[in-house]
Amino acid sequence: MSVPRGLWLTFAAFCVVVGLVTIGYVAQAERSRPHVDAPQPEAVAELPVGMGTAYVLPDTDPSASTVPVPQAGSGQFVTAGGGSGAVGSGRVYRYVVVVEDGAGVAPDDFAAAVERTLADPRGWTANRRWGFQRVSGGPSDLTVHLATPATTDRLCDAAGVETLGEVSCRGGRNVVINLKRWLLGVPWYADALEDYRHMVVNHEVGHFLGHGHVRCGRAGTPAPVMLRQSFGLDGCVRNAWPFPDQRTFVTGPATA
Repeated sequence: MSVPRGLWLTFAAFCVVVGLVTIGYVAQAERSRPHVDAPQPEAVAELPVGMGTAYVLPDTDPSASTVPVPQAGSGQFVTAGGGSGAVGSGRVYRYVVVVEDGAGVAPDDFAAAVERTLADPRGWTANRRWGFQRVSGGPSDLTVHLATPATTDRLCDAAGVETLGEVSCRGGRNVVINLKRWLLGVPWYADALEDYRHMVVNHEVGHFLGHGHVRCGRAGTPAPVMLRQSFGLDGCVRNAWPFPDQRTFVTGPATA
């Protein structure tokens, strides 16, 4: 069966357009990934635009209320001892882990959790441009805090980020993980609290690396780690990792 020449030309033109769009999308995606030495914003708002000033995230389940969450601590931080070897390649960021006195979490336990997240091959090291090394003294680039809700608010407010006692933030070289979320998680991670913890560390460290917030790319696909997953999944399915297959960076359309 022969195909009219005009139809072939139409099909060929369509293929060219699709190819150009695809190339343009890939190029845009590459441009959207901050260079390792690119200037980083000092802070990124964590509350979605238009949210009120008295928002409370729902507990994971009724039993979550039995988990004691100190609302305030001493405001002083204890540094986790020891350190780790460097993981990843490229620019290696040295980070310190500290826990607020009175939070009820051992600094070494929190440090071990952060280490597991940042060393995982599905994490930020998968792009081979960044690496991490935990230290307890000497020069460092980043401090990861575990803080009570009241102290989280104080530290984040100082960086210009509202957290309302509910969520975490990053300001400058400081990542502040809210103790309430660390202990309770959110309903859509109710049976996967460890995954939620991986996600929140990856999200806030992602801000430190220069990544902003994004929306779900397509319903039913893994949620970008830079989606505000503490507030919902936007049609995506939960995902704690920037590179869940150790190769492909999962992202979506940029949002404020």
